[in-house]
Amino acid sequence: MAANANSRCLPTHVDRWEISANLGRHACAGVDARGWLWEITRGDQTARVVIEISGAAWSSDPLHLPEDTRQALATDGRTELLKVLDEEDPPAVIRCGSTGCAYA
Repeated sequence: MAANANSRCLPTHVDRWEISANLGRHACAGVDARGWLWEITRGDQTARVVIEISGAAWSSDPLHLPEDTRQALATDGRTELLKVLDEEDPPAVIRCGSTGCAYA
């Protein structure tokens, strides 16, 4: 028996999500945060990702914020969006604040 006879064939290339549009500013009523809504595509799939910046981060001196939050503010969230383009299921919301950026 060949050494790899029982191994599954896995794809060597998985299509990556691509940024298709910055859909502009985004805010939700009742949430102390605002940011940007982005659209990404992969083949015939489309997804939307919100980059949310906390109210405290918006009102802080950028020099006192973590690097990832500072970069998200400077790029309308694009730097955080770029980090999830290789995810199978990208998050719907990435939250950035005084402790950095995260998603679940």
